[in-house]
Amino acid sequence: MKVPPHFCPAATARTSRCSRRSGFTLIELMLSIAILTLVLMASTSMLNVSLGQLRIAESRNSQFREVQAAFETMTRRLEACEINPYYDYVYPGNDMNSVPNGYKIQSDLHFVSGPANTGTAPLIGTGDRTGHAVFFHGTYGLTGQKDWRGLSSMLNSWGYFLEFGDDDSTRPVFLNGASVPSRLRFRLKELQVPAEQLRTYALKLNSQTTRAGVQAWYTAALADPANIHPVAENVIACIIFPTIPNEATTDDGKAIKPTDLAPNYYYDTRSYQYASSDVSEFTRHKLPPLIRLTLVAIDDVSASRLQETNGKARPNLGLDGLFERAANYDADIATLESTLVASKLNYRVFSSTIRLRNARWNGSYVGR
Repeated sequence: MKVPPHFCPAATARTSRCSRRSGFTLIELMLSIAILTLVLMASTSMLNVSLGQLRIAESRNSQFREVQAAFETMTRRLEACEINPYYDYVYPGNDMNSVPNGYKIQSDLHFVSGPANTGTAPLIGTGDRTGHAVFFHGTYGLTGQKDWRGLSSMLNSWGYFLEFGDDDSTRPVFLNGASVPSRLRFRLKELQVPAEQLRTYALKLNSQTTRAGVQAWYTAALADPANIHPVAENVIACIIFPTIPNEATTDDGKAIKPTDLAPNYYYDTRSYQYASSDVSEFTRHKLPPLIRLTLVAIDDVSASRLQETNGKARPNLGLDGLFERAANYDADIATLESTLVASKLNYRVFSSTIRLRNARWNGSYVGR
């Protein structure tokens, strides 16, 4: 039987239709490519934004990593500071040839903290030093004698303060040419006095009757640049707030609140020797039980911008008048943060309350 040329069996027709529909048209391919391109562009853009934010975060973290390390070191040193109190005779009129009339707590060491260059009793009083400073003793084992190394219980004088200035004395000499500008920065600096240079006992602090005489052990050490080491740049504020965990009572029955221990941030275990106040006997040879330590740092980009704007002059960051009264601590921190935000400076606040292990706090602040 002869099949007409126009005849197509059902199976043949289905096969032909399937063959015609097995591929994409040019329009469909172009549309798919366009959609895929848009998706890839959006994904790439999101990835770039995420990587950019990650780089910024890593950059900021690296900027503040040095300050974080310095903050932790400072915390550990303060935690382990020593005063080593003991009881000794009290003589009428301090005449040791007379008959003693009682016992009182004594110490051959010293702890002092407070404003470095401001207020009525600055701890340093010279140089471009800002913020608060602290000076103390501890068994840190620092020595320059090779044969003494490894003796970890050797006593050292120690301290921390802020200073604004250049880096000419700490960088290689060949960089001090006119072609390499100095880095003018705020720096947290550490006073380290090796055991063989300790002069605290030689000064006989217990017999001193003036503030200068009591503080001579660290002011003399500050005069030697070899004892001073920068530990972190761009620390613009250092606040040291000695306090107590709860209200206590002085020997004469006066109540002492946490902010009353150092109302002007000034704390001196020997203030009773040259001045009389409500807390001078209360703090006699006694470490503060707690210290609220705060460091405020800016990143190096912000510091560079401040140098371009102010030149060799110390930038005014609104710190004048702040951190003079312990009762205003929280308000002063908020004011400083507002000033830094308004100045478009990237900053970070490091703060912690440190418990001094050797403070001998027993709830009534009695040394033993």
